[in-house]
Amino acid sequence: MNTRKQKRSGFTVIELLITLGIIVICTILLLPAIQRSRNTARANQCKNNMKQLGLALHYYHDVHAVFPPGWVSHTPFPNSPSAFGWQIHILPFIEQAPLYDKFEFSVPVGKEAFGATFNGKVLEKTIIPTYRCPEDTTTPLNTMRGGWAISNYSGNFGSNPAPRLAPNGAAEFWPGNLITPLRTNGIFWWCSSVRIRDIRDGTSNTLMVGERCVTSAAGIWAGVRSNSIETDQLTDCSFGNEMNSNPGAFSSLHPDGAFFLMCDGAVRFVSERLDSRAITPESPAGGVFQKLSSKNDGHVIGG
Repeated sequence: MNTRKQKRSGFTVIELLITLGIIVICTILLLPAIQRSRNTARANQCKNNMKQLGLALHYYHDVHAVFPPGWVSHTPFPNSPSAFGWQIHILPFIEQAPLYDKFEFSVPVGKEAFGATFNGKVLEKTIIPTYRCPEDTTTPLNTMRGGWAISNYSGNFGSNPAPRLAPNGAAEFWPGNLITPLRTNGIFWWCSSVRIRDIRDGTSNTLMVGERCVTSAAGIWAGVRSNSIETDQLTDCSFGNEMNSNPGAFSSLHPDGAFFLMCDGAVRFVSERLDSRAITPESPAGGVFQKLSSKNDGHVIGG
């Protein structure tokens, strides 16, 4: 009979602890790289979305000889019915023609004015991936803007603020009592009709569309709920409304800035620390941020 003790194979406690320690260290070392890879992938997807918007806007211009209006409403007065915006007008050019064909353009967008209209049902339920930045993982329906389908991309209103500060001194996030501007130095506004030749500062030097995330209530792709809420579709680049600075500004969850679509179709990442100044006699065009938002101020910014 063999009385020799058989050796048992396996890990000792010390070997197991060492192995677990190596795994933990490797995981800690790899996590930042994995996170960077994910951030890069999301940034690339956001950039690709904006390139598609650029192509769609230029296709629209090719067909109509003008860029789409910021939104279309019969009058510029406040508290108007809801109105279709620029992102509806380019639906056929982002492979959403069947959705575009379903809209009844003879009636306002909103369900408020007509009860449970067909338009209202479509807006509440239709999510368009091209209008979503993958960094913004909030609910697809924008609860801060009436529960309509969200958009993370907003048109350039120009360097002057929308007149939402009511004359009685009410808080600036309240709907104002003034009519919406009939013209701005941006690309989109009420019933706007900007052509490429109107962008005299150069299409590569002028902002067209920028990011807007949950930190500034994002936007909605269908239009504006009324003339008093331009920010449903558009965002201004006025002094004091710099990127990621307040609830009315362009914003992004990408680190250090946001992606912007230029009028030539290029997409650039713009730092949130970009120079911004008040428009004064000494600085009639403001800072770099304001100059980039104006299509015809005569101050060309390169690089």
